[in-house]
Amino acid sequence: MKRIVLLLAGTLLIAWSASAQILGFGARVGIGTGSYNFNSIPIEGGTIEPAGDRVSGYQAALFMRLSIPRFIYIQPEIQIAQRDYVLGLKYPSLPKEYKTVRTHRVDLPLLVGIKLGHVRLFGGPVWRIDSQQQIESGGDTPFDIIFNDNDIAAVGGIGVEFDGVFFELRYSSYLKQTTSEMVVARERREVDILSDDMVQINFGIFF
Repeated sequence: MKRIVLLLAGTLLIAWSASAQILGFGARVGIGTGSYNFNSIPIEGGTIEPAGDRVSGYQAALFMRLSIPRFIYIQPEIQIAQRDYVLGLKYPSLPKEYKTVRTHRVDLPLLVGIKLGHVRLFGGPVWRIDSQQQIESGGDTPFDIIFNDNDIAAVGGIGVEFDGVFFELRYSSYLKQTTSEMVVARERREVDILSDDMVQINFGIFF
């Protein structure tokens, strides 16, 4: 009798677990705008400084959502993002050169969220696992920038879902002061980045 009770309890537990764990998959796309700020530094006889303008970009991601129970969920994602950075290079008695750096990155966000009816709140860390960049425009002075791929960002946001379709707003920023290496002609300088953030608007669906 005891074994029957234990077996029944185990069966009920498995059935409850299966019904409570809802696994879903989806995709999202969106646009964003970001800022990048640091103190101006002398380099190669001139100075380099942030342009001060917010720049645009886009992102696309695939994700998996595990709900345990239905109002709490864990959502790992793989995201491809493009973003521009604009920097100003100034030499005495010469017009300022504006360097536009276009980056393409692969990120791994890991979100934990709460669903409140059709509304959800979420947040979590974002790991950058790969990045490439190129100089799009900005005068003849040789320039390059090397981002620190070991930096981790935090993201938080709010979303609204209806019938497998959702709209969301996200804000991401790096957790601590980051560093980048800037190269102008023959001189290299490590720069402490004061802020590097992004606001995203996303539209997505569940498969």
